[in-house]
Amino acid sequence: MHLTATKPDAGAPAVRRLARLHAALVTPYDAEENVSEVCLSRLVGFVRRQGIEGMYVGGSTGEGLVQSADERLAAFETVAEAAEGAALIGHVGAIGTREARALAKGCAALGYDAVSAIPPIYFPHRKDAVIGYYEDILDAAAGTPLIIYNIPAMSGVSFTLDDLARLLALPGVIGIKQTSIDMYQMEQLRRTFPDALLLNGYDEMLLAGLVSGANGGVGSTYNVMGSRYVELLARLGAGDVTGAAAIQSECNAVIDELVAVGVFPGLKYLLARMGVIETPVCRRPLATLTAATRGRLDAIAERLSGDAALASE
Repeated sequence: MHLTATKPDAGAPAVRRLARLHAALVTPYDAEENVSEVCLSRLVGFVRRQGIEGMYVGGSTGEGLVQSADERLAAFETVAEAAEGAALIGHVGAIGTREARALAKGCAALGYDAVSAIPPIYFPHRKDAVIGYYEDILDAAAGTPLIIYNIPAMSGVSFTLDDLARLLALPGVIGIKQTSIDMYQMEQLRRTFPDALLLNGYDEMLLAGLVSGANGGVGSTYNVMGSRYVELLARLGAGDVTGAAAIQSECNAVIDELVAVGVFPGLKYLLARMGVIETPVCRRPLATLTAATRGRLDAIAERLSGDAALASE
């Protein structure tokens, strides 16, 4: 391996601002699968009232890859208008560089704190082409920092530690959204790149990620359990690892139910039952839950509504 540790640079203020919890926002739709900007704005406020101060817009949870570029840009704008000072990361990854560049320009114009991107998917690409894709996004972002989105289970692209080191060496790359169960790699990244932003991706492993070196997280279930994750972070910061682990277990019990029915449609069902969004609709071919497929989510929605009400008092 040929790894070079990062040094403090102009990206340090961005790292400090983004080293927090970020909700991976869902994108609400109406019954005809059109984006509901009203519900998206309402969701941002709901997430903020739970104590989450960061928003990750247009990622996997937001169904960005089944939306047009214009829809994605409109979502970036809606969230920016509703965010009221929250830290903002816009996911601009796309199958083609041209679209990714357009999205990166849009985020930069809206004042986003950073852009993020999965690697290019479907077609096989040489490593130098993947690096070129990220360089093109950086160029379009015109000074807005970039966070690499490492999600091998869904992208089909597995980055080695050396690959990630090459990407972190690109001027303007400040960190990685590490959606991976490989906590050894998380620890290696923190040890080798002490100044990088490392955002844990899998909600069910937030505590493990933080202990292994993450200095923040991006999570789908932060939409509905944000206050619980805020408390987990506070417990860990106070040295109460046992208390933090208990909260992680509570969250994971909900995640187990979401996995059983489908995480993204399950989240939308919960948000609709909690009165945050109007419909539980996902954009096809993603499934939308029905009475026959909702499992035990009604009871969970009732409990989470109580949590959210307490958090906002």
